[in-house]
This record gives sequence, C-alpha cells and structure tokens, in this order.
Amino acid sequence: METTAKQRPKFVRWAVVLGIIIVLNIFFVVVRSLVLPEPQFDAYCPAAAQGNYTADAPSCDAAGGVWTETGPVAAPDKTAPNTPAGYCDFYAKCQPVYDAAMAKYDMYAFSLMIVLGLLSIVAGIMPIGSSIVSSGLSYGGVLSLIIGSAMYWNEAGNWLRLVISAIALAALLYIGWKRFQD
Repeated sequence: METTAKQRPKFVRWAVVLGIIIVLNIFFVVVRSLVLPEPQFDAYCPAAAQGNYTADAPSCDAAGGVWTETGPVAAPDKTAPNTPAGYCDFYAKCQPVYDAAMAKYDMYAFSLMIVLGLLSIVAGIMPIGSSIVSSGLSYGGVLSLIIGSAMYWNEAGNWLRLVISAIALAALLYIGWKRFQD
C-alpha cells in the first residue's frame, strides 16, 4: 500500500520544512566562511604585545603602543615608589584598522547572504513539484535575509536600513501573493 502526502501527519511535513530552512542557512553560513574569510583579530593586533609592560612613553612607542597620560599617583606607602603617570595602549593603532576590515567583511557577508536568500526565495517560488521543498526554500531564503540583515544592521545607516526593510517586506508580500492565493 502506498502512502500519499495527504496521509502523512502535518507535523512530519513541518519537520521536513524546518529541517530544510535550518540546514539551508547552515549551508549558506559555510559557503560564506569559505568565500569570505573573516578577518582575524590577531592578524591586526598581534598577541605578542599583550604581555608587555612599559613604564614610560618612549618604551611604549618603541613597543608599538600609544602612551596615555593619567598623571602621577602617589603610593599608599611612603617607602613604595609612585605608580607610572600613564599607561601604554597596545591596541590604539591596530584596533581601528581591524574595525575597518570587519566593517568591510560585514558588508560583503551581508551582500552574499542577501543574494543567496533571494535566490532561495526565487527557487522556492518556482513550481518544482514538492510543496515541502518549495516552502523550505522560500522560508529558508527569508531566514537568510534576516540573518544577513542582522549581521550588518549596526553598520548600516538609516537609509540602508530602510532599503533592507523594504526588500524584506517586498519579498514576504511576494511570497504571500504567489504561494497563498485565496
């Protein structure tokens, strides 16, 4: 006896749809990591400077840091020496460069996730014979749009946020009109 789609419980169908949605986005994240390697903090700010201690501006500069004056602090005990009049920030020079690289990476990662999401939505709308696969691709594409937007949301300006929101709304409305016609 053959089992038809109508005989299968709905929760099994939804389990497969959810599986497609989740695995599709895991696949997209793996593709993103292979296509766009994320900048590594240690490549911009080597760990070698982390353990260095410098007591004055010249030695801090020689070690690649930026000296910040704080003023002399008297020791609580008269026999102990005064503490240094500042500190050496080893990340002041490399952190902005790393932040710029991360912003560029976030923009490219956002673009890739949006393209993959839109391709998935288009593939899901095409009549391919299986409503489960179509639904999984469509909703997986929507989730990819959400993930891509969330990754880039802090970097995006107000106008770009408006465009991102408009594209997401248009995609959802299009899916609603195409897939759920009454």
